[in-house]
Amino acid sequence: MSGPIHAVTMPKLGFAMKEGSVTAWRAAEGEPVSLDQAVADIEIEKAMAEVAAPAAGVLRRQVAKVGETLPVGGLIGVIAGAETDATDIDRFVADFRPAPVA
Repeated sequence: MSGPIHAVTMPKLGFAMKEGSVTAWRAAEGEPVSLDQAVADIEIEKAMAEVAAPAAGVLRRQVAKVGETLPVGGLIGVIAGAETDATDIDRFVADFRPAPVA
């Protein structure tokens, strides 16, 4: 049985922000994380920021690599329960489409 899968995405931190770069991961794949725990560091045009976990669970996948630039809403990582099948995670990553950002 598979539990919920949660997307960790590039946040929109300012009105003009269009993209950001992952500068570091604070959680390793397979590591339990809590809601709002800092899981990655990002850099935007004039600032550094933390990306918080949108849910408690296990960081199952670091999708973005350190140094990679992603658009706002882009998939950075995946949080799910330890019992969630890896094929479900693969399907989630392959099917992920960012929500439109105003």
